[in-house]
Amino acid sequence: MMAPALLGITLLSFVVIHLAPGEPIDRMTDLNPNFTLESKQRLRALYGLDKPLSEQYLEWLGRFIRLDFGRSFAPDRRPVMEKIAERLPVTLALNLASLALILLVAVPVGILCAVRAGGLFDRAVTVVLFLGFAAPPFWLALLGMRLFGVDLGVLPVSGLTSLNYDELAPGAKILDLARHLVLPLAVSTLGGFAGLSRYMRSNMLEVIRQDYLTTARAKGLSERQVIVRHGLKNALLPVITILGLSLPGLIGGSVIVESSFAIPGLGQLFYMAVMGRDYPLVMAALVIGAVLTLAGNLLADLGYAWADPRLRDSAFK
Repeated sequence: MMAPALLGITLLSFVVIHLAPGEPIDRMTDLNPNFTLESKQRLRALYGLDKPLSEQYLEWLGRFIRLDFGRSFAPDRRPVMEKIAERLPVTLALNLASLALILLVAVPVGILCAVRAGGLFDRAVTVVLFLGFAAPPFWLALLGMRLFGVDLGVLPVSGLTSLNYDELAPGAKILDLARHLVLPLAVSTLGGFAGLSRYMRSNMLEVIRQDYLTTARAKGLSERQVIVRHGLKNALLPVITILGLSLPGLIGGSVIVESSFAIPGLGQLFYMAVMGRDYPLVMAALVIGAVLTLAGNLLADLGYAWADPRLRDSAFK
């Protein structure tokens, strides 16, 4: 069902973005007194906007089947795939690093909070995480820029590299890049870390009360063996779903962070495309998000089957 679902998503997306008032050429013509009505019509013909919507969609679909998203409506008229490929490594590196940090910290913290439920550690972590979960990312970005960039002056507040990056030694280049990534990673990690650790805590609390863990303790296993060997795998089931659905965020989930810190990634590119009514680029962003969402659902199902033998066995009956 992934193919017809993707087709339906592209059709609805194409119709919705064309229903919005205004056209891409309005920004070029409305404020320029030199543009006549004939000039505007020629621009509409150049971009194919004078054709019926159904014909525009079929032409777009024909290009999409060949993995061609066309050319951007921006003044540079560059191919959409070229613009995406140019910024894709930055966004992937940022979001993969953020996801890895979230997993490395959130899972152990969630387990510790569940094992020590109601204790001082659990209460302190709960307060801190709820504050982090409730804080808006753009506010955290501005706060970090003000504190560490302006007041203390220890971290850069924009971009990925300094102006003299090309003149630095190899080790200094790595350090410079790391310093630029500290604040963006901190902001993008905090919200996901707060949510995932809470999921992990609640799942582990439910699992450690099960009878099979009581049996494992009665057999003489240590508490660490009981939690890690028998409890962790079952507690990870809902987390697998969250990780599968977080796959689209690897591409377009860093709009606020990239815009706040002036990072040249896909999130910033897609935001600019929406503001500029760049239909081909907006459609590319929506299609990529749809494909990743469908793939995330599939990976979540496969992860469930790997973690739960009952699901794996029922799938092959």
